[in-house]
Amino acid sequence: MSVSLLARPHGSLRQWLLGASVIAVLAGYGVLLMAYVWLADLDRREVHRQMASQLLALEQQQGALPAEVSLSGVEAWIAGRGGTRPLVRALDRSRVLLPPLTLVRRQQRGIPVAGPWDYGGHSYLSSTTPVGSKRAGEALYVLQDVTLDIRRQERNSLLLLMFAGISTLVSSALLRPVLNAGLRPLEDLSDRMEQIETETLGRKRLPLAPQPCELQRIAATFNDLLDRLAVSWERQRAFVNAVSHELRTPITLVAGYAARLQRRGMNLSAAEREQLHLIEEEAARMGRMVTDLLDIARSDAGQFILRRQRFDVGSACLRVVDRLRPVAAGRLRLAPESAEREHAEHAVGDPERLEQCLLNLVDNALKYSPPTGLVQLAWEGCGDAVRVHVLDQGPGVPEEDRARLLERFQRGRSTGDVPGSGIGLAVVDTLMQAMGGQLEIGDATGGGADFRLLLPVAPEPELSEPAPSTRRAGPGAPS
Repeated sequence: MSVSLLARPHGSLRQWLLGASVIAVLAGYGVLLMAYVWLADLDRREVHRQMASQLLALEQQQGALPAEVSLSGVEAWIAGRGGTRPLVRALDRSRVLLPPLTLVRRQQRGIPVAGPWDYGGHSYLSSTTPVGSKRAGEALYVLQDVTLDIRRQERNSLLLLMFAGISTLVSSALLRPVLNAGLRPLEDLSDRMEQIETETLGRKRLPLAPQPCELQRIAATFNDLLDRLAVSWERQRAFVNAVSHELRTPITLVAGYAARLQRRGMNLSAAEREQLHLIEEEAARMGRMVTDLLDIARSDAGQFILRRQRFDVGSACLRVVDRLRPVAAGRLRLAPESAEREHAEHAVGDPERLEQCLLNLVDNALKYSPPTGLVQLAWEGCGDAVRVHVLDQGPGVPEEDRARLLERFQRGRSTGDVPGSGIGLAVVDTLMQAMGGQLEIGDATGGGADFRLLLPVAPEPELSEPAPSTRRAGPGAPS
């Protein structure tokens, strides 16, 4: 778990740094504890080795140990072909339960007895040292009880582990403000990046001077990217604006001549009239597309100005229904609850732009609904907003596609072979945001999609008091 945490940060960088720091501190204390245990074991072995060397030196010099030599917890003897001769008897034989000859035979069989090894609840160190050439075959055997020393070491290790835990908690508490201070420049850099919008793409840049050395390169690279994006964005906006203006006039001429031929062509066949009608419809569709592109270009340039006035939402919906009635072939109607509504719902916005939004939504609903499917318009007041519904009977919009459909030139996965440019919903979303409203996509009752337009509700107009009359009463006027 710790390896994966240190290998790749997941989620919050602050949490990852804090966790990695705590793991590093714990690993350091673990290494320190192992080093302490290792050094303590080396120290015990060295003390035992020096004691055995001193016992052997005393025995070789004097032939026996002086009476005043007393070693607590140590037993030593010399064993060889001539038998066994004890030197020090300070261990409790009832505890050890191993006679010296048994130890000699175990050591001669090659069993390691350097220890520490446990027997009878105690820990022992043992060593074997050859006596020398004068006494061939004899060796000095030393057995030392190191139980108290090992228990002292375990107690110290436990205390060290406890203090390591406390120290880790204190270190993690102190690391939080340190990490917050260290990551603050990165958060400031992120905040400055979020403040850069389309309108300020060519003007705002990230400052390099106050940034740490590690972030200056990121800021410089980001500024270079902004420069390239600004140039590309300006070219794209100029291209869309120019093309839209250039296409507007010929499309209007094509639609006008097609309508004129339909009105004045007395000898046209039914197929020719149908073809002229198709030309007129396609020219109208291309005209709406050009208008959408112009609206997008104006919005990007910050030149998108809308009226904000009080208007009747139901009247705007009725105008859309009347306008699309010839092309909807009886498939567009008002929802019964809205058609029977007696009082008006007033909102604040641009009624012409709301009609443009409804035209786009109804056009989409007619395309994606079955040939006999109905499209309904409904509106209602909901607190501080007025909601307009465009309900269809199509396949609906999956929840994972709804946010993506509001982006430019993006279409859903269930569009199939239905033609479209992918800018209609983006324009509707842009217009609604400019009017202080919102576009929502939901599911219609009984299947299909429910496109909802929310506009702020208009306050009731203040009624002015009638001015007092200044006309004088005539002879026939009542007094």
